Amino acid sequence: MNGGLLGLAVLLVFAGLIVGFTLLGHRRGARPRVLRRIDAFQSLPTTVGQAVETGKRLHISLGTGTLGTADTVATVAGLTMLDQISAAAAVSDRPPVVTTSDGAAMLLAQDNLRSVYARQNALSRYEPNSAQVVGLTPISFGAAQTTLPADEVVAGAVLIGATGSEAALLAEGGRRSGATTLAGSDSVTTQAILFATVDHPLIGEDLYAGGAYIGRQAEFVGSLSAQDVMRGLILAAILIGVVVQTIHSLGFF
Repeated sequence: MNGGLLGLAVLLVFAGLIVGFTLLGHRRGARPRVLRRIDAFQSLPTTVGQAVETGKRLHISLGTGTLGTADTVATVAGLTMLDQISAAAAVSDRPPVVTTSDGAAMLLAQDNLRSVYARQNALSRYEPNSAQVVGLTPISFGAAQTTLPADEVVAGAVLIGATGSEAALLAEGGRRSGATTLAGSDSVTTQAILFATVDHPLIGEDLYAGGAYIGRQAEFVGSLSAQDVMRGLILAAILIGVVVQTIHSLGFF
């Protein structure tokens, strides 16, 4: 089997697993799937609850990514988290504040927040300026993150998106104001920075798992379950290949 056919086979198996797990999740009476523990997502309800109870804001940052570029996937992951987090935080007297450095992402965030308030029959409390462009460059965006927690009386900050080393400034702003910070990035270098600076870092592909852990929607859970199965199958294939190659090199066949 050549590389093209192998890739197509893997893609078809992956798509089939997603569809299968999603249908199982939609089945009436289906038990919720048990997902592996991710400490950052386990702590998130507490952070949201603190913001609501204390009458403070929740800061959700979409990073410095630009829609329509390689940053799109990470930015969409942040928008997905925004929809699910803001649904709980919107009951607070002070709505969540969303920051980004991309105008298109800001418009999507505004529409997202508006939809949340509309679903809760509280459209009169929707504030369009809750989603803001706070800097058009990584440096100006990072500088805004250091003062925003204190200016907006933020109880917790969530950074999900494409960002560079300026993410450390968000962590510093949270530390100064006493806000709990959860952050994840699609950059390996930034992940290392966040691991050392924020309260609850997201490592690797955990960045994209928020939809499954927070909203528990069948589509997100099905996709995540399919990824775990494919990861196991690929690992098994690698181990089998190593064993076969080792036996062959030893001259057993």
